[in-house]
Amino acid sequence: MRNFFGRFRTLQWKLTLSYTWVTTAVAAAVFLIVFIIAAWLVGFFLPNLATAFQPVLRPVEPQIAQFLEQTPPDLVGLRNWLDSSQQGDEFRVETNTPTSASAVRFSDVSFAAVVDAAGELLAFEPGNDLNQPIDSLLFAEALPAYEQALLGETDPELVTAVHPETNDLFVAVPVFGVEEDLLGVFLLVMDLPSAQTELFTFNTILSILPLLLFIFAVAGFTGTIFGFIASRGFSRRLRRLTETAESWSQGNFSAYAQDNSGDEIGQLARRLNQMAEQLQNLVHTRSELATLEERNRLARDLHDSVKQQVFATAMQLGAAQATLDTDPETAKSHLQEAEQLAQQAQQELTGLIQELRPAALEGKGLVDALRGYAEDWSRRTAIAAQVNVSGKRPLPLPVEQPLFRVAQEALANVARHSGAQTVTIHLVWQDDTFTMTIADDGRGFDQTATANGMGLRSMEERMGQLNGRLTIHSTPGQGTQLTATLPLEKN
Repeated sequence: MRNFFGRFRTLQWKLTLSYTWVTTAVAAAVFLIVFIIAAWLVGFFLPNLATAFQPVLRPVEPQIAQFLEQTPPDLVGLRNWLDSSQQGDEFRVETNTPTSASAVRFSDVSFAAVVDAAGELLAFEPGNDLNQPIDSLLFAEALPAYEQALLGETDPELVTAVHPETNDLFVAVPVFGVEEDLLGVFLLVMDLPSAQTELFTFNTILSILPLLLFIFAVAGFTGTIFGFIASRGFSRRLRRLTETAESWSQGNFSAYAQDNSGDEIGQLARRLNQMAEQLQNLVHTRSELATLEERNRLARDLHDSVKQQVFATAMQLGAAQATLDTDPETAKSHLQEAEQLAQQAQQELTGLIQELRPAALEGKGLVDALRGYAEDWSRRTAIAAQVNVSGKRPLPLPVEQPLFRVAQEALANVARHSGAQTVTIHLVWQDDTFTMTIADDGRGFDQTATANGMGLRSMEERMGQLNGRLTIHSTPGQGTQLTATLPLEKN
């Protein structure tokens, strides 16, 4: 389960989900804006729509006229027609044409009535109550339109009215006879709901909820697919950069980040390639400097030890030659001194040769080679040396050789400067690191007051070539500890 949710933490899925959320949010915002605009437009045009109802009701004029033109008027037929046309709160208008017949239905009708030209109530639904004055049934805004209809006015704008609060719609249709004389007026009052109220009711929103869910689902799915495709390209390009950087971290600067696009990732790839080229040149330069420093160190060692011993040997041989005839005993003593100096020079040369060419490393591995070298070094320097090993695993030869050189340089520094009696070498393998610690019980030194010598810089560069690090801890009178740490690849 943890691995399942862990994949959503990758950059590709983060970009994909961001596309999904943004697309869904934009769809919701657009729908809301359209919904508000639609409500405003309907509310804006609703008063104008009221006048459109009057022409739709005009077909009732000839149907009513057929009853009022009779002498006397057929009130029974008129009332039966009105009763059949209105069923409950619905009024039905027959629209018969020479080619077709249909009907228009008006819902939420409060009442329908017919008055004569004098305003006397002839028919009324529902209830057919003819004793009530028609003026009492109309709201104040409808009275002017009613009076205009009694005058024979047919303009829809003058014979319709809307209640400002309840949105009740009043429509009057004048009824004319064959000779264009006014026979009466048809009256209809119906509920004209507020557009905003109707649009924002719970039932309306509930009715469009499936549509909303469908729109959001399509938008979310589209955003997810688009985001996945778009982010896949970004993640693939970044993955290539990561793999190239991993090769660089292992010292392989021949790897090249391939990305020729002109966007920021392409620019980053080109700058990283330039950086890798500069690092490769820097590593090459430092390697040359390390070789030069190694030569300088060898020259210094030859000058400080072997050259002085050879010079002293020559002096002893010259003295022996000068006293050989006159004082053979003194000459013999000089020859013995010369022999000891020659042996010391031989030992120094042997140590330098082993440092330059650690033949003991071939075929033995780092542990055996260090143990053998520590024994020889201990015999030459009269300093006790001990090698401890923990979690031994094989190391590649290109890794063992620099580590062996670091150990040689550290032991050489101990012999020259520490005045120690014992040295301990710890080699520790862990899951992902290798640590070599060389500690002595010598006089130590003040790290703040002592500059890094050539030997220390050489050791640091060797560890740097292996992506490792070198640390030194020393306190005057408490000895020195050198620690070389190297990252290892997990099996």
